[in-house]
Amino acid sequence: MKQYRLLLLISILFMLLPPTAIHAERKEIEYQVELEYPPYKYIKDGYVTGFDIELSNMIFEKQDYDVHYSTGKWPDVYNRLVQGDIETAGLMAVTEGRQQELLFSEPVFKSYISIYARRGLKGEIDLNKLGGYKIGLGNGQYSETVLNGKLGINDYVEYATIPEALEALEKGEIDLLFENQEVVDYLLVEQGKTDSVIKEMNDLYPRDVAFAINKSTPELVSYVNERLVELQHSGAFEELYQNYFFVHSDYYKGMIHKRWVYGAILLFCLLMLGGVLLKMNINRLRRAVYSEHQFFEDVIEHSGMVVWAVQADKKVVRFNKFAERMTGLSEKEVLGVNIEDIDGLKGSTAEIRDLLMRAIRNEYVNNVEIKLPDQSSEARYFSFRTALLKGLDKQAADIFVLVGVDIDNRKQNELRLQLSYKELEATYEELSATEVDLQEQFNRLQISERRFRLTTEGSGAYMWEFDLEARRFHLSDRWYDLIGYTKDEINSFEEGAFSIVHPDDLASTRKLKHDHLEGVTPIFETEFRMITKDNQIVWFEVRGKATVNPKDEVLLFMGSLIDISERKQAELELSNSYQELGATYEQLATTQQELLVQYNMLLDNQKHMHRLAYVDALSNLPNRLCLLETMEKYLKHPGGKFALLFLDSDNFKYINDTLGHKSGDVLIRKASERLQSLMREGDMLSRLGGDEFVIFIKDTEDREAVLNLAERIMRAFRQSFLIGESNLYVSLSIGISFYPEDGETAEQILSNADVAMYRAKEDGKGTYVVYDKSMHTAFNERMNIEKHLRSAMNNNEFELNYQPQMDIESGFISGFEALIRWNSPSLGSVSPLSFIKIAEDSRLIIDIGEWVLRESCIFMKGIQDRTGVPYKISVNISIIQLFQNDFIEMVQDSLAVSGLNPSCLELEITESIFMKSFESILGKLQFLKSKGISIALDDFGTGYSSLSYLQQLPISTLKMDKTFIDSLSEKANSQSFVQSIIQLGHNMGLKVVAEGVEEVIQMDLLKQLGCDKVQGYLISRPVPKQAVVELLETQRRYGI
Repeated sequence: MKQYRLLLLISILFMLLPPTAIHAERKEIEYQVELEYPPYKYIKDGYVTGFDIELSNMIFEKQDYDVHYSTGKWPDVYNRLVQGDIETAGLMAVTEGRQQELLFSEPVFKSYISIYARRGLKGEIDLNKLGGYKIGLGNGQYSETVLNGKLGINDYVEYATIPEALEALEKGEIDLLFENQEVVDYLLVEQGKTDSVIKEMNDLYPRDVAFAINKSTPELVSYVNERLVELQHSGAFEELYQNYFFVHSDYYKGMIHKRWVYGAILLFCLLMLGGVLLKMNINRLRRAVYSEHQFFEDVIEHSGMVVWAVQADKKVVRFNKFAERMTGLSEKEVLGVNIEDIDGLKGSTAEIRDLLMRAIRNEYVNNVEIKLPDQSSEARYFSFRTALLKGLDKQAADIFVLVGVDIDNRKQNELRLQLSYKELEATYEELSATEVDLQEQFNRLQISERRFRLTTEGSGAYMWEFDLEARRFHLSDRWYDLIGYTKDEINSFEEGAFSIVHPDDLASTRKLKHDHLEGVTPIFETEFRMITKDNQIVWFEVRGKATVNPKDEVLLFMGSLIDISERKQAELELSNSYQELGATYEQLATTQQELLVQYNMLLDNQKHMHRLAYVDALSNLPNRLCLLETMEKYLKHPGGKFALLFLDSDNFKYINDTLGHKSGDVLIRKASERLQSLMREGDMLSRLGGDEFVIFIKDTEDREAVLNLAERIMRAFRQSFLIGESNLYVSLSIGISFYPEDGETAEQILSNADVAMYRAKEDGKGTYVVYDKSMHTAFNERMNIEKHLRSAMNNNEFELNYQPQMDIESGFISGFEALIRWNSPSLGSVSPLSFIKIAEDSRLIIDIGEWVLRESCIFMKGIQDRTGVPYKISVNISIIQLFQNDFIEMVQDSLAVSGLNPSCLELEITESIFMKSFESILGKLQFLKSKGISIALDDFGTGYSSLSYLQQLPISTLKMDKTFIDSLSEKANSQSFVQSIIQLGHNMGLKVVAEGVEEVIQMDLLKQLGCDKVQGYLISRPVPKQAVVELLETQRRYGI
């Protein structure tokens, strides 16, 4: 015996080693939460879930910590957290008192308190007069701190949980409920109490909610804060928050507000900066344009030029003062007048008008000489040219300009030159006659030259003459003063005056001079720059002409230089102004484009957040919120009719548990695609969550069409889904409701379709049911049972009865089967047939089954110790329990706690469980059998197992169902069937147990047929544990 115990201890230690090695580097965290605090923490389908739990899973999903979850009542949880027995209790309201005892993460969101009352409570609720009411709240909650500290109320009723306090309010035990707003609102909706309980005051006493952590683990605070920031930035936190509260979180609202504020500030700053820059540029350009305008006005008015400008419509827009003096017209008379309508124009004035008319017809002239004014002693020669000034933009009109430059001095000089040339020709002809006459002519020529030079210098131009023999230029003395060089210095240069021409202009100037001297061009005319002695640039307009003899030999080459530096500077400044204006415009255009990009990014973010709020991420279908809003919009159109199909798979949870959640996700997506292929255009398919889908069919005049769609869906789901390498079959239960027959609101229609779906499941699954008002009774009964079932464990409402199994050969009781009984204070004695299925659907069977197994083992160990007989205990196991990853550990823990030998434990599994989940549970049962635990196949003969399956099952016992035993004494074929089962079991080396034996004749026949054990009312009804010892003493042997 000692050796056996030693081996068992070593085996247990060996099994514990791998997890330790695997998790050696991970820190362990004890995480304990209170229950019944939805939507933060509550039990659903047998699992602890809620916003708090899911957020914690996301925070600790990395491999840094190994989290162990447990539950407890609030006072115990808080005390354990303060004492350091656990590291965290999840989310908790932050108060001054708690901050002295605990550490807190950064706030996750804010929580509020509301005041609730029964509908019909008289009087208006006032915070300052709450002392006049009987108030209830949850024990140890933040609401108690507020009621004591802020309102000074000490007389109130404490309840262990908030649901108990809400129930007390509904029953009238208290007048008001002073509690957490989010929790009570959730309970009102879940429990259907929104009509009986109303919210009198809300959004009171906001308080930060954060993760509470004991003071011994400060590093955990930093870790939680970092993970919270990551989840918030990634959007995972916001998606989880909306799934539970259907609104945006404070973090999201703050983030959006900041974005808008920052965007507005940035936009404002950019606009202000752009406005300032634009204003500065505009002011500078205005000053520059005004300065240039004044300059050109002065030039036009005082340059001695005739300026006459008209628009394309022939209306005069400019007529300068010099033009007035030369034509006799005034600007006031002609401004804005069509030039064809100006009367009294004669002679030369009419000629220059004709030049403008030709320009309007795009016939431009250059260097037309006209004498103004006519018949006057002051008449002077002018050189007229016309040009087009294009408008700067589409709005600005084109301007046709006539400019007349006073060339009278040049004309007079030319006349004098012509006269001199004639005189020279005459002198040349007379040279042969007399030397005296030649000298006289030469003297007259010198006099004429001096006059010419005086005339030209008086005009402001610089005269030059090219010495053909010396290849040098002779220039006016004033030119040397301007340039800064002396004549000797200029003549010392290799090319004389050409040496100081700017290098960029030298080649073109040489070519123009060469072309003129070769007779290619009639006039030598160009503009070039010269570099003064002090390195300044001077612009010159150069004109010249060569005189040739009949042999085309150049006799004389001379002309003038005019300083045009100021004009060039003005042109450069005007060009720079236009360039700066263009650059400013481009900068503003770039700024506008950047603002447009920012605006588009904001639109994209809004679309993304809308998708998160209204679209299911897994299936890409509309979610519950989107469905309800769509229905609400449709309900606003009078006279409309629609139908809802509420679909729920019948075995999705089994697939999820056996193949894993990834395969379950793939199945959800493929099921969504198959359903969408059956939809007609305009209908809406949405996913509520899990394996629940809803089809919204608008404008349903024909009910038969809706039922036909349900039939098509049922047929489509008879085909398998290929998930990986497995072909899976999924059936659906469908509930159908119609508007307006089955409700007035979207929530009512959806709820009634859900009720019909549950009726379909109760009717055998794999079918559809149309809602009927009578269904609410059965549905409410189911919900009522489930509600009380959730608290039955904590309230110790379950007890176990034990029905003995008797060995036929010896007549002694060889063991017992444990059978659960529920005695509810509210419902009375509830049959297992009524609540076991509900417990499985809600997954409460996990905790209930564990309790049954542990209590049965403890009880049987006590019986063995008292009697000294190794009786065997049989315990029924649900398929839900078998699918749990820790099922084997749970069985071993029950044996370890009770001290019961594994050979004294028998687990009963129904035949249908084996057939549905053969591959998933076979390994677990084989392992348990290897440890000495017996496996019994219950209700054998009612399923559809084949012999090949039976041979592979690790069973030791076959239990025949009561239906075969009832007809055993009446029908011969029943005896043959029972005999076949017994022989089959014995041939396979199995024990055979007959259930439901109630008559002596049944016992006799079973003994004759070789049955091993019997169980039924003939031996004993199921009895409480107190009566088992008495039963063993009085019925130790059955007398035939």
